[in-house]
Amino acid sequence: MEPGRIEFRVGGDLELEEVIDVYRDSGLGERRPAEDRRRMAVMLANAGLVVSAWEGGAIFGVARSLTDRTYVTYLSDLAVRASHQRTGIGRA
Repeated sequence: MEPGRIEFRVGGDLELEEVIDVYRDSGLGERRPAEDRRRMAVMLANAGLVVSAWEGGAIFGVARSLTDRTYVTYLSDLAVRASHQRTGIGRA
């Protein structure tokens, strides 16, 4: 991972198709309802915290969490495109 190259964004205001594409490309789409657009939209909208990772204007990572915003956060999903896996982005 090259410092300064990656931009992290907080918030779930993302294009649903892009998010689904990240899930599919990461391999996580096999264990999530990626074919059910409505369910994926609800999952994204109701997550307490969504952090996305971007490079050159393209999304390549999505972390979806449930949180009380004061003490605890549960990471529900961490999807990183295959091209960016094993680079430390999930840890970051």
